[in-house]
Amino acid sequence: MKMLKSLSLIPRIVSPFQKCYSTDLISLVGVPRVKISKGQNRYLLVNIHTHGFTKYGRVIVRGADVDNHLAIFDSILEELEPEGICAKILGGGRILNEPDNKKIKIYGTSRTFGGADHTRTRNILQAWTTYKDFKITVKQ
Repeated sequence: MKMLKSLSLIPRIVSPFQKCYSTDLISLVGVPRVKISKGQNRYLLVNIHTHGFTKYGRVIVRGADVDNHLAIFDSILEELEPEGICAKILGGGRILNEPDNKKIKIYGTSRTFGGADHTRTRNILQAWTTYKDFKITVKQ
């Protein structure tokens, strides 16, 4: 009888591990953390997660030379929705990317989505191998 009680606990023990190592969550790893073009860009700081797993997310940075931040959000949705990945905007701003001088300046806010945490954006850029050696300044 004790053995049966012990076996009945297995689903409760295994369930959290299934969520952590679900194949759906592995699809987030395939999404690049940073995509920005050179020059002056608008950018968005975005939290992505697979549908139904809001607890396990990843923060990415997307920037482009467009007229408004909404165009960047539309391109993010086109990229991620077919894979079943949801996006939540954390804010936006501007990035001046000068790859020749190895400098990046992060500043401003988005009228549509509000201001992003530029320090968090800087940390993500510095963790990305392409921008590891860049001098990144933040103006709040």
